[in-house]
Amino acid sequence: MSDVKNCESCGMPMRQTEDFGGGNPENHYCRYCCDESGQLKSYEQVFAGMTQFVIQTQGMAREQAELAVKESMAKMPAWKGK
Repeated sequence: MSDVKNCESCGMPMRQTEDFGGGNPENHYCRYCCDESGQLKSYEQVFAGMTQFVIQTQGMAREQAELAVKESMAKMPAWKGK
């Protein structure tokens, strides 16, 4: 795969087939934002996963991470208006 697509739920770059939800390169969402069948998880599930990721990778306090994730998710096509 030469094209890099970004997950429309969290923004993660999806470079390889296994990065896409359900292993489907046509999916608009990454494997972390989807369940095993490639369906987008709920806002709450994605929010919790992204918050944990930010805490672990950036060392933010939970409250700060939650604010950053809410702001980021609000810009994503999957969550417009949330």
